[in-house]
Amino acid sequence: MKPLSKILLLLMLSLSTMAVSAQKTKPRLFGQFPEVIDLSKTTLQQTFSAIPGNNINIAFNDQFHFEGIVLSNELKYSNLQSVLIRSAAFGNAIFQVSRLTNADNSISYVGRIINPDAQDGYEIKKDNKDNYRFQKFETDRILQDCSYQ
Repeated sequence: MKPLSKILLLLMLSLSTMAVSAQKTKPRLFGQFPEVIDLSKTTLQQTFSAIPGNNINIAFNDQFHFEGIVLSNELKYSNLQSVLIRSAAFGNAIFQVSRLTNADNSISYVGRIINPDAQDGYEIKKDNKDNYRFQKFETDRILQDCSYQ
């Protein structure tokens, strides 16, 4: 009986080692940037004049620029416009930003910079004083892995 338990233990250890080594380590695209980046409403607003197919360079601050190709700029409803930009500099990460015109004619922005093959990304957040910022997040907490191996 003891030799069988040793073989089973060895088999279990081998399988667990294979499972751990099969997991990919995703790179951090934004590791050199801060956890929080303040955003200007003017910069966000200017993004909505981007023309699909053109290159654009958005300077969110002195250190963080997002340069890429405008994939789309669509007015989906009378109160919702969305822009998609893909950046080769960040491993083809996508910056998606939407502008919502609320019932009281105020403007709200939502969006993310995300790459499913990366470990991190940014999400646009708004505080109580109507200021916007990028907040870094870990993609594994938001994106579900649907791949089968």
